[in-house]
Amino acid sequence: MRERNDKRTSSAPDIVAPGPVITISRDYGCPGRRIARLLSETLTKKNLNLGSSVKWKWISKEIIEKSAQELRLSPTITKELSDYRARGFFENLALFFSDEFYPGDVKIKNTIARFIYNAAAEGNVVIVGRAAESITKHFEKSLHIKLQAPLEWRTRQVADSYGMTMSDAKKEVLEMDKRRSQFRNYFEKDLPDIEFFDMFFNVESMTDEEIIEMIIIIAETRGFV
Repeated sequence: MRERNDKRTSSAPDIVAPGPVITISRDYGCPGRRIARLLSETLTKKNLNLGSSVKWKWISKEIIEKSAQELRLSPTITKELSDYRARGFFENLALFFSDEFYPGDVKIKNTIARFIYNAAAEGNVVIVGRAAESITKHFEKSLHIKLQAPLEWRTRQVADSYGMTMSDAKKEVLEMDKRRSQFRNYFEKDLPDIEFFDMFFNVESMTDEEIIEMIIIIAETRGFV
């Protein structure tokens, strides 16, 4: 009788763990894209200093653009349909009689989720928004950031950026917060933020450099660079 060997051999290739990926969610008016760009640049420089040619990238609007291509819709339409943008009676009527096919909410969101998952799996990427923290939460090599700030501070940022009155800017901030929450809740099922995020930052009281430095510390600890 042959002695049993518990060590089994296999010709299958080793499975490479997906990631690393860093996701950045933000309340409307917080500088998510700016932080993502600076963070990816800093991570790339650190890799170069360590003798590695691996570059980090960041994505935001590309999520909608690539999803729109797959759905055969314009990026504007895809964003509006996924953002729960309120449409008037005549807009809905035009969509109903349009020759162009408009997929349902579920298909749109699942297409966006698939793009985010694939981009994250490739690794060395910072992803801004679109519930990426939920879609990639199970990745071992992942870090999830939430940028926050008081309502009045965010209102001021939006008013200054878009030339709006404080009153109009506040309405815009509250409306966009609501839309983003609705999109995230499709994936997160109304669970609290603490279930998905590792780090929270108040961008009113912290500089970009301070936020990035703290993220880098954790990224290095987890072996991302």
